[in-house]
Amino acid sequence: MNADTLAYINQHQLTSVMSFTKWRKLEQALHEEPNFVPHVRYKLLEDEEPNPSFTPVWWHELLEICERIEWLEIDPLKREHRGRLLPEKTTDFADYIESQLHKYGIPYSREAQGFRIWGYLHPDATMPAFCIAAGGETIKEAE
Repeated sequence: MNADTLAYINQHQLTSVMSFTKWRKLEQALHEEPNFVPHVRYKLLEDEEPNPSFTPVWWHELLEICERIEWLEIDPLKREHRGRLLPEKTTDFADYIESQLHKYGIPYSREAQGFRIWGYLHPDATMPAFCIAAGGETIKEAE
């Protein structure tokens, strides 16, 4: 881990939720459906605000910065432009994403924008309601 990142984590007393192995599992989990191209947005530890819009994920770049990701949101909707006269086609992949997160044991929370994968938690923040797979069932954990 980068020394500056480690110093930031220690200074702010952050709790790690994801490891590099879990981030790799997330990549694997979201690549099993060829029709789904994940669009994500994330917040890095040093950022005041997250990036404002969802963009296609470039995993090699994301894995290079995963140790600095505070959280990452996955948009479950695939939007396809069909021309100026036709409405956009929308496909919901929420069930697929949720089943994959359970299959790979990746803790997440449901947010208005989609699924949030937490990299770190702040000690003074409200604990998110995590959904985790345990024997095939979802367990909601909250403070």
